[in-house]
Amino acid sequence: MRGATAKLFAQLVAIQVVVWTATGSLIVVFAPRLLLLDPAVIAGSAVLALRWWLTTMVVVVVGTLVVVRRLRPLLDGPSADAQAPMLVLALCAMPLRLVALDWIWSLLVGAATVASWIRPSTNDLPTQLELVLLAMTLASGAALPAYVVMRAVVGRAMEKVPVAISGAAIELRDSRHRPAVHLRERLLVAVVAPVLFVALGASLLVHAHLRAYAKAARERNAVDLVQGVLDAVDGDPTGRRAAIEAARDRGFEAQTSRVEAAFAITRDEEGRTLLTVPLVDGHAAVVFASGGIGRRAGIYLGVSLVAAAIAAALGSRIGRAFANDVDLATGELQATGVADVLRGGHMRGDARFHSVAALLKAADQMGSVFREFASAQQRAIRARAATERMRGLFLASMSHDLKAPLNAILGFADLVSRGKLTEGQRESVAIIEQRGRELLYLIDTILDAARVEAGELTVAPEWTRVGDVVLSAVLNARELTAGVRVDITGEIQPGVPRILVDPERLTQALMAIILVAGRFAERGHVVVRAAMPSAGEQLRVDVEVTGRGISGADKEKVFDAFKNADRARRHGSLGLGPSLARAIVELHGGAIDVDRTEAGGTVFHVWVPSERGASRGG
Repeated sequence: MRGATAKLFAQLVAIQVVVWTATGSLIVVFAPRLLLLDPAVIAGSAVLALRWWLTTMVVVVVGTLVVVRRLRPLLDGPSADAQAPMLVLALCAMPLRLVALDWIWSLLVGAATVASWIRPSTNDLPTQLELVLLAMTLASGAALPAYVVMRAVVGRAMEKVPVAISGAAIELRDSRHRPAVHLRERLLVAVVAPVLFVALGASLLVHAHLRAYAKAARERNAVDLVQGVLDAVDGDPTGRRAAIEAARDRGFEAQTSRVEAAFAITRDEEGRTLLTVPLVDGHAAVVFASGGIGRRAGIYLGVSLVAAAIAAALGSRIGRAFANDVDLATGELQATGVADVLRGGHMRGDARFHSVAALLKAADQMGSVFREFASAQQRAIRARAATERMRGLFLASMSHDLKAPLNAILGFADLVSRGKLTEGQRESVAIIEQRGRELLYLIDTILDAARVEAGELTVAPEWTRVGDVVLSAVLNARELTAGVRVDITGEIQPGVPRILVDPERLTQALMAIILVAGRFAERGHVVVRAAMPSAGEQLRVDVEVTGRGISGADKEKVFDAFKNADRARRHGSLGLGPSLARAIVELHGGAIDVDRTEAGGTVFHVWVPSERGASRGG
């Protein structure tokens, strides 16, 4: 064992050792006083008590080891298999099982000591029964604190079980037993057990004292019989035989002998007392019953059972009432849905038990807190929706407002470039045109991204040659990346089929992918390849980036607009292009994914419907 399992095993063993050692010590200390035992009985029972303690310790260690080892998959590493809920239930039942094991073992050991070949010769049967009953009464009382402390230790271990597994275990337990019935049974045991232990203990003490008193009285009677009746008067034993016959009728077996002997009291294994009393002319030996269980024991046992029956009736009534309150609370909590909580419905508070009423009140107060939270969340949702709408309106409005003056700037720049210009002037006009086209592309991207968010972007697919789309995307990308040290080339596999796409929109999507690839390439090389996979029905356009390429952490983030803003700004982008490209391709029924090449670069795979797939589908 290791980790949590070893820790739990050590704690449970320590608790049981302390509890049962304390129980044995109480028996050794109080049994002689409570049962009025003779010194010989005390000496004879000491060895038996030591053997009971040693065997109990062995059972404690072995039993706990067997029970805990089964739970290693749950304690040392929470298991997600189907057995995990069963292990949780076994962990929950562990304290009760260990207490029951220890108590049953004590009962078996006590019952075994009644046998004549195990019982000490100093203990008669009634005395041994009294000792066993006292030991079981104290063991039953010790079982309660042992259970409570072990329950606390197991509770701390169960806190580490994942919530999902604990929930499955609760559902499994509820499917086997009704919680209310289980609760009623536990309350019944909690009420009946202490009453029964107290009643049996009190009856045992009364019976022990009465038995000791009766035994002492019979011993005095026997001594008086011998000294007052059987002893010779002035050496004359006349009437001794008649006295012996009369004593036999009253349970005293007397014999006389002329051999001198000292006064002595001994007992045999059958519980009879042998009394030796010296006489003037020898000694007398009197044998009589020490006093067995008798009818009084039955009376005491009956009183104990009556007390237990009364406690059972009371406990059953209390348990039923408490279970009804728990059912009420459970029904109220289950019947209260989200709408009721938001509306502010009040839970019923007519529970008879304070704890259940407090639970309902706490649930109602928690509902108030939830209503405040839900209200704040609804306001946040409405505010977010309003923000999204305002952002869409702002982007669309800004795009339209900027395109008009930008087109005018580009138009005048084109007119100026047709005139006579110096070399420096022509270079300046070229820069104006280049940056203007970049800005126009950015504005169009913003406008289309706003349309995607509003669900208003549409495509008009038609049969198109792949070369037209790829060539247009490569040329447009080259114009926008003029002056950047990135080489963009296109390659088309011979014999590729036509594709069913919106040429303008797919060109826009490919150009966006090429541009983001060019920005991430950082002085690398971008190759656009169009090919038809041998086993596929969609045509694949690969945009491969040589050089350092895109890192693994950025592969999916590159398609999330504004979510990779830091990296996008470093490369002169808002991050809208790849997101817009994916939306356009998906509108065509295609897909875009990203992968790393063997050389450490990155390749974008763009899948679009082809003529081959349409013919097979037909």
